[in-house]
Amino acid sequence: MCGRYYIDLSDPEFFKIAERFLDEKDSIPVKLDGEIFPSDTVPVRTAPEIYLPMSWGFTSFNKRLVINARSETALEKPMFKEAMLERRCLIPASGYYEWETVNGKKQRYAFYEENALLFLAGCYRKEKDEDLFRFVILTRDASDHFRYVHDRMPVIIPRSKTEDWLLEGPDAMEDAFTDPMFHKVRGS
Repeated sequence: MCGRYYIDLSDPEFFKIAERFLDEKDSIPVKLDGEIFPSDTVPVRTAPEIYLPMSWGFTSFNKRLVINARSETALEKPMFKEAMLERRCLIPASGYYEWETVNGKKQRYAFYEENALLFLAGCYRKEKDEDLFRFVILTRDASDHFRYVHDRMPVIIPRSKTEDWLLEGPDAMEDAFTDPMFHKVRGS
């Protein structure tokens, strides 16, 4: 499960994305650096070279925040089906966090790819009486290399498939199940 991720404004690739939001004076504040928590408003890619500010998490019928969708069942679930079919997105991230429980204590790990921005698969929707869109991050079974930390991980769309994910059908996600070459940092 992806419960937090981070963005690094010093990354030149992310800075190009962030510049679009740094110049906007009367817009909603967008978080452009550091650890990203559920409900934060961040840049989200909705089409080639188009980024919109969105809040992380769908509101469920009981008013709880739902931040992830299981990629295996998202097309079957009423909460995600329409968004998966019509409004897929990419969430730029420098890396993401997972926690492992060791001797009753949680140990945080940061997963990232050396010198590369990650694009996490997501879908988005507009909720009643809200101006901003909201997004969720799709998750998948963790690869064997990371399963000891957590049994789920975000779906990461390879750079060569980002436009397919945004413009083609949700089956473009199939190509995202290759194992990325992550580096992990204990106790970040």
